[in-house]
Amino acid sequence: MGLVPIKMTMRKNIKFNDADKIDLRNERAINEVLQKEGIYSKSHMFPIASLQFELTTHCNVFCKHCYNNSGTCNNIPDLMTPEKWIEFAKYLVDHGGIFECILSGGEPLLLGDVLFEVMDILHDDGTCFMLLTNGYLLSKERVRKLRKYNYHWVQISIDSVGPEYHNLFREKKDSWEKAVAGAIEVSKSGMPLKIAHCVTRYNINEIDNMCEFAYSLGASCITVGELCFSGRATQNNDLLLSSSERQQLRLKVQENTAKYQGKMKVKTSNGIQFGLKRHKKRPNSSAIIRPNGDIRIDGMAPFVIGNILTDDFANVWEDKINVCWDNPKVIEYISQFNDDRNNKFINYMDDDIYI
Repeated sequence: MGLVPIKMTMRKNIKFNDADKIDLRNERAINEVLQKEGIYSKSHMFPIASLQFELTTHCNVFCKHCYNNSGTCNNIPDLMTPEKWIEFAKYLVDHGGIFECILSGGEPLLLGDVLFEVMDILHDDGTCFMLLTNGYLLSKERVRKLRKYNYHWVQISIDSVGPEYHNLFREKKDSWEKAVAGAIEVSKSGMPLKIAHCVTRYNINEIDNMCEFAYSLGASCITVGELCFSGRATQNNDLLLSSSERQQLRLKVQENTAKYQGKMKVKTSNGIQFGLKRHKKRPNSSAIIRPNGDIRIDGMAPFVIGNILTDDFANVWEDKINVCWDNPKVIEYISQFNDDRNNKFINYMDDDIYI
């Protein structure tokens, strides 16, 4: 399911001359195609390369490191109701569509069958997906329903080779067992499985075993990365890596990249500041729609340029997306990182900044 016709993943008015198919797991190939077709050009509007739907603030686990502090208001309804997400998906299709939709939360599977309605609208227009889930709700039936769509990845978080540490880290009994069972079902279904493995000073010596475990589950990729200094991770400093532990992490990623070459991709996450500088070079490559309707320029940049519940999204995109990254407040925020941490503004804990 990773190799699909390009014409099924882009709007019908986009033509490709070099190939008839694209491997959705090959990020470099995707970027090259989008670059060639002018999708990143500042004069380009639709289709948009990527939008992340942060579908809900609600979550069924309470991870100690959660970068966007999900699960703290599970009893408060999100302003972006399921019906609003359906409406917005239709709006995007009517305006030219999106190449990729990243589905996250909170926990996106908490939307139930409405999630499939949103995906159907975009899928029928040629959108591919990246689903980010803790795996707790990935039953056989849900996996069967999810199988129809085209994916960049289905990403499941697993933080240890056994249940004890994972369940403690995620603060949910049976969360490891559910995540592993879900990963097996995804792999069996033929969907491209990525394992997201958070490295802390408590599990850093498990990296070799974790890569072996991910491979045994049928993963095509594992991301082995340290915690972002964001959200609840900033309140749990004991989880953060030291400089020497970071070096150990990089070494282990290199070793396992070589070990699993041609079998499974082994990657580490980019630094926050590096990612923000890269995004600044392609300002219209992506953005996030939050559960309150806010249009956020990046998950690691606390800046909002509009709200889809009160503003016309296409107008905001045209007027602001290519200039917002040059805002002095954004430039200052990026420059304030030291050791890849911004201690002057705590992302997803301090209030977002509207520009």
